[in-house]
Amino acid sequence: MRLCFISASFVREREILKSLNKRVELLFVCPYRDNGNYSREELISFCAENKIKLLINDFTGRRSRSLKGIKVDRATINEIRSFSPDVLYIEAWGSPYFAILCRIHFGKKSSVIAIMDYKLHQRQKGKHKFSERFYRFIQLKFYSRFQFFSISQEKYFINDHKDKTSYVIRLFVVDAEIPKIEIARIEDKVRFLFFGRIFFYKGVDLLLEAVNLLSEKRDDFVVTIAGNAENWEKDYNSLIRTNKNLNLQIRYIPKEELSDLFSDADFFVAPYREVTQSGPLLRAYNFDLIPITSNEEGFTEYVEDGTNGLVFRSGSATDLARVLEHSIDMSLEEKKAILSNIRKLKSTEFNIESVTEKYIQMFEDIIH
Repeated sequence: MRLCFISASFVREREILKSLNKRVELLFVCPYRDNGNYSREELISFCAENKIKLLINDFTGRRSRSLKGIKVDRATINEIRSFSPDVLYIEAWGSPYFAILCRIHFGKKSSVIAIMDYKLHQRQKGKHKFSERFYRFIQLKFYSRFQFFSISQEKYFINDHKDKTSYVIRLFVVDAEIPKIEIARIEDKVRFLFFGRIFFYKGVDLLLEAVNLLSEKRDDFVVTIAGNAENWEKDYNSLIRTNKNLNLQIRYIPKEELSDLFSDADFFVAPYREVTQSGPLLRAYNFDLIPITSNEEGFTEYVEDGTNGLVFRSGSATDLARVLEHSIDMSLEEKKAILSNIRKLKSTEFNIESVTEKYIQMFEDIIH
């Protein structure tokens, strides 16, 4: 089988690329920008080390919708055609012209479109990113096979498109090679972590209000909020009534700091108003952190309250404060039982070999 795998999510896709490359003849096409969370050198080095054929569709110095990009997109399409793939797996396009050219040259029969967010998120209150809406229109209008990363997103899709074919292959644990380390603590406080880019739909405002409420009663905990936010001062900083139980790291967090950041936490907090699937949740599972999530479907298909995590009522800062307090008072036996269930979940549902097999089955179904 000859597979063309098109994705800009190199950091998230590394393990599946390595695994698939052992099973199929693989061409990895990466729509690359130099403002992402990996460098061109890192991308090239990884593919060379793992003997993965790499084709970079370079967007450095050009805007996605610039007409100047059509020439580069055509050259990329020609190289893909020379590879003569049996299946095109498309997770990211790069430019609107590349999206259209793929449909013209390869049709829809042998293509499968991976969609992270069928139900689009509000990056700011009441606002959705235009490019995401545009690409979703292209995908749904001109293609017939789709892969989702959560059951809840597939369910929304099926309700709207009963005539199209869909698959679900969940995300796997990312950065599994990053070690969990022992960190000596000066203070005996329970530590919570929020990690990731901060947008409205992720509910950090709810977390701040929950910390305000809990801080009125106790100070035996610390909540770390780590991630970049374009509008922190305007939308979030004014919500803080006390800093005594907060550790704010409002910045881009490089990969080199992840081990310290996650290893120093006891619980991972995801107060999202909307969720499709959560890479940070799986990273938390990788570090054996107990997750505290809202009861949105994208979480509850992973997290069972009291079994492999804790769940609060979505949109309620009061209920989040209640669950945070319950976590602080949780017995060692309760924690051990939940962590045992998390390790079982990792070894089955998020095992890279089982995930790879699902990809292979999907590709074989498309070919036949």
